[in-house]
Amino acid sequence: MKRKVVYAMAGILAAMTVLSGCGGGNQDSVGSSADSDEATVNEAPATTETEEAGQEGESAKSDGEKVEIVYTSRGNADEIKVYQQAVDAFNESQDRIHVTFEASPSDGYSQQLITQLAGGTAADVIFVEDLVISQLVKNGTVANLRDFLASDASYIKESDFDDSVWGASRTDDGVYGLSVDCNPMVLYYSPKMLSDLGCDDPQELFEKGEWNWENFDKICNTLKDNGKSGMIQGGDNIRLYNWVFANGGTVWNGETYKFDDKAKESLQYICDGLKDGRFVYGGTLPDGQGEDAMFMSGQTGFIAAGRWLTKTFYNEGIDFDYIPYPSKDGTQYSPAQVCCGYLSVNTNSEHIEEAMEFVSFYCGTQGQQARIEGVGTSVPSVKTLDSLMTDSQVPLHVEHILNVRATGWTMGDAEVKDALYPGFADATKSIFEEAYVSGADVSEVLAKAEEKGAEIIAENQ
Repeated sequence: MKRKVVYAMAGILAAMTVLSGCGGGNQDSVGSSADSDEATVNEAPATTETEEAGQEGESAKSDGEKVEIVYTSRGNADEIKVYQQAVDAFNESQDRIHVTFEASPSDGYSQQLITQLAGGTAADVIFVEDLVISQLVKNGTVANLRDFLASDASYIKESDFDDSVWGASRTDDGVYGLSVDCNPMVLYYSPKMLSDLGCDDPQELFEKGEWNWENFDKICNTLKDNGKSGMIQGGDNIRLYNWVFANGGTVWNGETYKFDDKAKESLQYICDGLKDGRFVYGGTLPDGQGEDAMFMSGQTGFIAAGRWLTKTFYNEGIDFDYIPYPSKDGTQYSPAQVCCGYLSVNTNSEHIEEAMEFVSFYCGTQGQQARIEGVGTSVPSVKTLDSLMTDSQVPLHVEHILNVRATGWTMGDAEVKDALYPGFADATKSIFEEAYVSGADVSEVLAKAEEKGAEIIAENQ
């Protein structure tokens, strides 16, 4: 396809974004792609006659019949809308392949996906969560994309993604999923709420290098004294690890799950906050009262999330801004998780080449632009698209989430190997809950979690 066709499509998509008010999708250092890759990124891939003849499923059929591909993912209502935008963009950009998007319920999504892959009923293209990608790589149910990405048929190259977004999706042997985009974890708060209560401005504290635990506690105590919770502390391990890394601690020592002294101090800090009422444990919220609902109703000061809540809050007129996790000593941009999900290709697909082509588009420049431009639900994982975020100017300090991305970590990285072992995150989470809910001794809880971690690691050797 000619370059002008793709550029025309980009213009149409931009207009659609403005008209519809949609612009996001679902976590990398700022940089530029090499000039040699520009044509590959901006042009639709050309498939040679030799490749066409060899493609499984005969993608270039003489009768003009399109190859049908099915893509499935979970997501909230706003996310699903923007997923469809990128699918539509691909379908309109060429006439050989047609992709149908099928949304799946979020509850139990990963387990259902694993079952479908094992039973041969999964879609051609699948969204894979960061905690299960390693399992699918090991059991061979997702295809290796590395050779395709290096070919002229791909819309994007492996080098166009930053190293921070790969996690367990990339091994020495290959690439088994592309980051659809990313979601660095930041804290959401209402500037108006804090101002009305006479609290210090978190942005001013941050700029002075004073966004630390002490000043954060002061704000949380003021919120508590006014009948609100300071912060809702989620129960998943990443919400614990973000505090650990903000304190300069570690949770893995090589291949051993081991909390150092600073990591232990971080867990104690969380538990103290839950005990004295500065924090509220998310796992004990009443039905229908999730973190986002609590924030929107003004019942809590801070919640931790990626950009996935931004579009909803913006559309609902909720006052909010971003601020990174506070560190104990005021260090700016301590590492926090960059949440990633991946698009992978089912190894049993009858149209693997066509499925890979769609994946490279969806996760590449055109696909991410279609999903992220405007006020969206995610952050680019392709190096050259940061202006999609900064141009939106939503929220006021949107740059925080990009800077967190640049220093962050992804499940499966050396610092957080939980994702490399099936069941690891759930098993250890249930142990940490003993400290969150019942106030169990932190040292005893950590010893138990480390023991469980060692057991799961041994089972997977």
